[in-house]
Amino acid sequence: MTEKLEKTKHRIIPDVRIGSGGLDMASLRTLAKNEPKEFMGKCNRLIDEGKLSLRNFNIRNAYLAFADVKVPAEMEILPGSGQTRAIMASAFPLLVGGLAVKGINDAYEAIPTIGEKLVTESESNKKIVQYAGISSLDTDVDEVRENEDFPEIGAGEEKFEIRTKRNGRRLSITKDTIEENDVPNIVERINSLAEIAKEIVEEQTLKRVTDHDGSAATPAEPYAFRPNGAGTQLYNATANNPGTRAPNGTRKTNNALADESDLENARVVLASMLNTRGKRIANPVSRMVLLVPDALAPTAQKTLNSVYTPGVENEKNVWGPEGSYRPQFVSSPKLDELSATAWYLGDFKRQFKRVWKIKFEYVTLGEDTESYLRRRIAFQARIAWSVEIGAVDYTYVLQNLAATTAPKDE
Repeated sequence: MTEKLEKTKHRIIPDVRIGSGGLDMASLRTLAKNEPKEFMGKCNRLIDEGKLSLRNFNIRNAYLAFADVKVPAEMEILPGSGQTRAIMASAFPLLVGGLAVKGINDAYEAIPTIGEKLVTESESNKKIVQYAGISSLDTDVDEVRENEDFPEIGAGEEKFEIRTKRNGRRLSITKDTIEENDVPNIVERINSLAEIAKEIVEEQTLKRVTDHDGSAATPAEPYAFRPNGAGTQLYNATANNPGTRAPNGTRKTNNALADESDLENARVVLASMLNTRGKRIANPVSRMVLLVPDALAPTAQKTLNSVYTPGVENEKNVWGPEGSYRPQFVSSPKLDELSATAWYLGDFKRQFKRVWKIKFEYVTLGEDTESYLRRRIAFQARIAWSVEIGAVDYTYVLQNLAATTAPKDE
C-alpha cells in the first residue's frame, strides 16, 4: 500500500482509504471481518483525531486481532494517476501503516528546516526537467518616428536543466518485536524514518543553493547550474562569469561578514546584474534573503537589529529595523558543515527551483512476503522520494567569502 505527500503541504497522505466512521479490539475485529469498508474508516477517524496513536497502541493485541483478516482496498496504479486497482490486504499492516503515517507526519513537522525559504517548489513526472529562459534581443531604439516601422525584437532560448535524484529509506519490524509489544522501539524507528528523510532533503537543498561541489576550486558534479544541460560553476569571482549578465561575477571574495559595510559590498555587486536585454535588474534588497551559517548568526543579527550605524553618531542603519535595505535573515548550523565563513545574499526563490518527481511516498507490507519466511519480518515500511534543486538563473544570489578559498576547499 502506498502513501504520498500532499501537494500543498509536506504531509504524507494515504492512497488507500476504505470507508468512514470507535476502539475495542474484539469489536474492531468483528467490524473488519463483517464490514471491512467501515473498519479502516473508523480507525482513520480515531487516528486523525489523535485518539489512536502508536504510543497508546498495543501492537501485540492488534496483530493477534487483525493479522489473519483480509480487507478489500483500492490502490493507485501510479501515484497521482487517479487510476486504481482492487487488492486484498491484511488489516494489520493497513492499520499499523495508518498509525505509522501519523507518526511520520508528526515527526516530519517537528524537524526545523530552512530549505523551503530558499527555493520555489515545483513538480514534474520527468527525471530530467528543462526550464526555458527566453533572452530578448532588442535593437535599443529609443524612439520610433512617424511612418517608420516599429523594430522587431528577436529571442534566443536558453534551457536550464534539473535532474531529479531518487532516494529513500526503509525499516523492518520482526514478529519478535510485535510479540514483546516493544512499542517504544517501533515509535523511535518510525520517527527516525521521517527525521532522516527530511534531513537528507534539507542537506541536499543547502548543498545546491550554495553550489558546494560545482563551485569548488575544482568544480565537479553535482552542479546546481546546468545551462543547456552542461554543468557550470554557479559562483565565480571572475567578471562576466558564469555569463555576461554578471559583469562583476557572482562571488565576492575578501568580504567577511563583520558589519553593514560588507552587506553594502554585496549589494553593489547585485545591483550590477543585468537582465536579458542588458539592462540592470530591479531587485530590491527588502525581497532578498541573508543566508548565513550559525557561526555568523550573532554578527548578522546584531547588524540587522541595530537601528543606528555602530560607531557613527545619529546615523540610521539602512540595514537595520528602520532601514530600507533590511533582508530576511535565515540561518542553519547545517551550513557550518559546508562553511563557517561563507555567506549569501539574494533573491533565492527567483534563482532556485526544487523539483519533485516523487514527493514522499510511503509503502507498508505485512507477512505475505519472503522476508517473513526468511527472518520473521512481520511489518515493513518504506519512504521514498525523488527530488533535485537547481538554478534557473545566475543573477539573483551572490556568494561572499571571507578570503578567496571556496567553501569545499576550506
